[in-house]
Amino acid sequence: MMEESDSTAAGFYGRRLSQHLGMEGDCLLSVKREGRLALAMTRLTCSQFIRERTAPIPSEPAYSILHQLGDLERHSCWLAGRPRYSGAFGAGSVSVINLMDNPQCEFKGPFDAVQYYVPQTALDEFAREHGAKPISTLKWSRDQRDPFLSTLSSVLLSAVEQDPTSNQLFVDQIGLSVLAHFAQTYGGMRPQEKAAGGGLAPWQERRAKEIMRARLASNLTIADVAAECKLTPSHFARSFRRSTGVAPHEFLSQLRIDEAKRLMLSTKLPLADIALICGFGDQSYFTRVFSRNVGASPGAWRRARSEG
Repeated sequence: MMEESDSTAAGFYGRRLSQHLGMEGDCLLSVKREGRLALAMTRLTCSQFIRERTAPIPSEPAYSILHQLGDLERHSCWLAGRPRYSGAFGAGSVSVINLMDNPQCEFKGPFDAVQYYVPQTALDEFAREHGAKPISTLKWSRDQRDPFLSTLSSVLLSAVEQDPTSNQLFVDQIGLSVLAHFAQTYGGMRPQEKAAGGGLAPWQERRAKEIMRARLASNLTIADVAAECKLTPSHFARSFRRSTGVAPHEFLSQLRIDEAKRLMLSTKLPLADIALICGFGDQSYFTRVFSRNVGASPGAWRRARSEG
């Protein structure tokens, strides 16, 4: 689920985070599971070179994971009033803070980073789904970069810059991948073998495909489809891929392209209208997706078949 404004949000992310740190920033996206926040992503920037030490953050059962997009000259942190670390953070490095520890921060140098906010309840639920032991804490060595998180952050930032509303399944799935990465790599979660399971039952696969076909133009999420199949979002996404060989967002994208082709051949509707009918949001996004998958722009593809 995308967030345009979260000024009233209770968690330490988005506007609440940027205002506390004295930086520019807002929540770019949030992922909800069973109606509850599981992950929030906030972009933070600041050109001011020196900033004072912040006030303590009120404790809450959640984690703040700061992923540096640019080099930072110094990041100092205090937990429960005691110095924890102070030093340079290169681009790609990660700092993990338990918000139960009333952290305080001080930054020196231009700042450009993404913060991931993860409630403890989301980690508890994720571990329970996979038959794993509860995750007691998240941790990551400060002097190590995380290439996998760098890739996921880049993908999410690109998706947000485009039209996220028409690509909601994809954004949800990447968000779940980030949560799984934190649970396993930072939290040491080890799912039981039996939790992996198989593919979808025949009725579940049939229902999932039916709802995707019926709601091509809507803001469909993985949670919506999973609920129809009586599964959690992560279990559904994993099982759908096992059953069909493709991820849910890839299947939905192909459905939209196939429907767009049908409309281009059977009607004289403008491409902008076809883009909306097929759930692409706007014509420019439709053109990018269609060209990437088909090898020709919608206009060129339509002209070639009308002339043939």
